[in-house]
Amino acid sequence: MEKWQNEDGKGSALSCHYIARKNTILNRRSGACDVNVICLKLGMLVEANELLHDGSLRIKVNNPNNEEVWKKTEWLCHKFDLIPVPCLVWHFLAAVPVPQDRVRLASDSDFCKEANNLKENGKVYYHPPTNPDAKFKAVIKYIGQVTELGPGFYFGLEILDHCDSLSTPILARKYFAGQSGTGLFTNLSCIVPIKSDPHEPIDAKSPRQDIEASLSKQLDGFLNSTTNHSNNHSNHTNGKRITTDSNLINKEHQTKFDDSNNNNGDATVRLNDALVPKIVHQSTKSKILSNDATSLSKNLPTYDFCPFEELLDKEESSKGVRKENGEKLHVGMAVEVGLAGEIRYGVIRWIGNLAGLTPGKVMAAVELEDGQHPQGTDGTYNDVRYFHCRPKRAIFTDIRQCQQYNMISGDDQLVKMNGEDLDKTENCVITGMVRPICVKGDLKTICGKYRGIQGHHNSCYLDATLFSMFAFTSVFDNLLFRPPSEKDCPQYEEVQRVLREEIVNPLRKNMFVQANRVMKLRTLLEKLSSISGLTSEEKDPEEFLTSLVAQILNAEPFLKLSSGQDAYHYQLFVEKDDQLNLPTVQQLLEQSFLTSNIRLKEVPSCLIIQMPRFGKSFKMYPKIQPTLLLDVTDIIEDSPRQCTVCGKLAEFECKECYGQCGMGLESIAFCLPCLDQAHRHERRTNHDPKELSVPTEFQILQEHCPVPRLYLELSAVVCIETSHYVSFVKCGSGSEAPWCFFDSMADRKGEQNGYNIPEMVPCPDFPYWLSEEGSNYLSELTDDRQLPEHAKRLLCDGYMCMYQSPDVMMYK
Repeated sequence: MEKWQNEDGKGSALSCHYIARKNTILNRRSGACDVNVICLKLGMLVEANELLHDGSLRIKVNNPNNEEVWKKTEWLCHKFDLIPVPCLVWHFLAAVPVPQDRVRLASDSDFCKEANNLKENGKVYYHPPTNPDAKFKAVIKYIGQVTELGPGFYFGLEILDHCDSLSTPILARKYFAGQSGTGLFTNLSCIVPIKSDPHEPIDAKSPRQDIEASLSKQLDGFLNSTTNHSNNHSNHTNGKRITTDSNLINKEHQTKFDDSNNNNGDATVRLNDALVPKIVHQSTKSKILSNDATSLSKNLPTYDFCPFEELLDKEESSKGVRKENGEKLHVGMAVEVGLAGEIRYGVIRWIGNLAGLTPGKVMAAVELEDGQHPQGTDGTYNDVRYFHCRPKRAIFTDIRQCQQYNMISGDDQLVKMNGEDLDKTENCVITGMVRPICVKGDLKTICGKYRGIQGHHNSCYLDATLFSMFAFTSVFDNLLFRPPSEKDCPQYEEVQRVLREEIVNPLRKNMFVQANRVMKLRTLLEKLSSISGLTSEEKDPEEFLTSLVAQILNAEPFLKLSSGQDAYHYQLFVEKDDQLNLPTVQQLLEQSFLTSNIRLKEVPSCLIIQMPRFGKSFKMYPKIQPTLLLDVTDIIEDSPRQCTVCGKLAEFECKECYGQCGMGLESIAFCLPCLDQAHRHERRTNHDPKELSVPTEFQILQEHCPVPRLYLELSAVVCIETSHYVSFVKCGSGSEAPWCFFDSMADRKGEQNGYNIPEMVPCPDFPYWLSEEGSNYLSELTDDRQLPEHAKRLLCDGYMCMYQSPDVMMYK
């Protein structure tokens, strides 16, 4: 945790205060909120209470709108989605109204360091928000909260430069009267620190002592979400600044939290001595263990500012329990449990000591995977909650009754990356939220055999699709976290849990998924959907998507069409053009939308396009070139479009002009003058143009800004050859991200009783084959057998292309 810096500027390297770097999904950790998943919006303010062993943070969100959903609730968030800032700067940023400005300022570490050292009587440059180019020298006369202006800390400035356009508001006179020049209030986004002159006398005083009382009033911390405040220890008086004893802040005392009931395996580091103001209360409202809130120790010091434990870069010894036979059991492990002579199967969710039982007796809380139990609970024991699960699924038992469950059958023996048996692999079930794989450095370091999803019994259609959807992108992650509704089937949560915790999370964390985990999902799909043969027969990816996404997960359709219909993928329907030697996905998509006379009602976060085919064997074109950056401007209903002649805002569309004045759907859009000019030609006099619907807002701004183009980026290509599916997947976002080739059955060990070996291979030449230079080479190629293996699969065997919008997916 980052300490309040002393005057010498020393402090620890980590910070407990953050700004949300982008929109991201949060999982509820504890609290009374009625939703389990929520979107953290870009620029929101976050306090962290605990860093977990998987890199995620236990956080509380500071919401200036005081929305009920954020109150007294803790969430899990990955630290990579947050920008750390000093505590004081965090309060400065709370006063900045525009979220994008908060992110911009927080991302500038040098600026944050300078801002953290701002003091009263220090000099800054002031940039008026109405005229950012103007610059006035000013002196800081006040730093702190201004109730009339809203949350956060503001700066009261005395403007030194003469300026007739600035005047002193009444509010400024109230807070810092007596200044000789113009006075005003502003926030951090409007000031720039002036580097101090070494010859200038130092008369600036630190704002820390003056704002500590304001901090203690404003920060609710994590503790007061579950406790009552004791008025005996409050230093607050009616709105006055209170100077807190600095000796108290710097005491070496440690506040110990009772973690005897928390061996849940999630927390491996704690906060301590952070010198962050937190209000401490002496009586708790309810018995809530650390999975829901941190327990207070009986010997908690009775001062208002409570130092927390430091973040330690080490794992707790209580992460797991080793049985007498040497077997180590830990949270998240799949186990079999003996219950009154019956063997049941589940996953350990908590390990520790239960109150009222023999001291030192180690117990395990197991969430049953094979159905309810008459004595089961929803994660509580004697009215104390240890974790959350469905009703009658939690069993608390002696740890000695549990043993690791070998879920791999004799004919499915697998091999680990280092050659060890996979039935010895731990963490087959990984709970929580795991971010997509992030490639750092050379892609070769994460490629090789035993990477990806292991194929088994004709599973390649599912393996290639799941790998494309979840390995390196989060655009489909809403499927993993949507809470159940009344319309969902009873097995909804089970299917979602298997997909998330047994396939997607292990894929992202371990880069390997065992075939039996995929078979478990296939068995559920076979049982619950209208499509038969999902566990054994050859299927198409769209059949899998229909079964999982549409029928069982009941997800919101990815595409909304102008015809009033919704869809999860788009099938290209086109007439073959013999003039096209090497068609692109861009050309075929526009031709298909023109022929079907439909549009998309909005820009989708993801677009799955199925290539034109007649059955699995007959391909309409011998080669199709996927488009890296797909222009969807002209297929979005009511989206501003460019005139094909002059480039200005188009007002009309003439389908009969397709291909006559340009290429693609762009060639049929005209402004009124160009429409009249183009249709004076005798060949176009009988055309029937239609007026376009243009947003009123853009009609007003058309003279001041160009017509925007809307793009989707290619994220994956699923290919098929002789009924076997493989995929090319983009390993990250942006134009510079590398590509890999994935085959779930690239190799095999053994015959009838053997197993398949999946493999990931880097594809450095992937962008070349989709470039203009590559297109020119392909146009001159007479024999496709001369193509390299991966290029041939990409261009000749393309079955489905997946596109995503990084901008739209932030809001979905």
